[in-house]
Amino acid sequence: MLGAGIIKSAMNKRGFKHRRSEDQFTIRGEYARNLQYVYSKESHTSGGHVVDLVYFSVDVLGEKLVIGLYRENPTIENGVYANTSRALDLQKFDKENLENELEKLITPVKDII
Repeated sequence: MLGAGIIKSAMNKRGFKHRRSEDQFTIRGEYARNLQYVYSKESHTSGGHVVDLVYFSVDVLGEKLVIGLYRENPTIENGVYANTSRALDLQKFDKENLENELEKLITPVKDII
């Protein structure tokens, strides 16, 4: 995938990990049939266990990198806290623009729970 090193570095900085075992999180969606990368991070808060999944895919027709956040507490029914996405034009894809989009997308867990 284009810029995988930039993405990996930005996600590692935020404490997210990419593991091959996360293939179970590959989903079909509006923007792409096959998501390329899924990063995860787990947190424990006073509200319980929280799992963040951040996915990266490419909207080929729209020429955009789609970055999505799915945040949930898997131990409770209807424990979804966030399910949102942002898009970055591939022509504007660089480290600075990616960092800006991630800052807008990923709110620290402690700030919302």
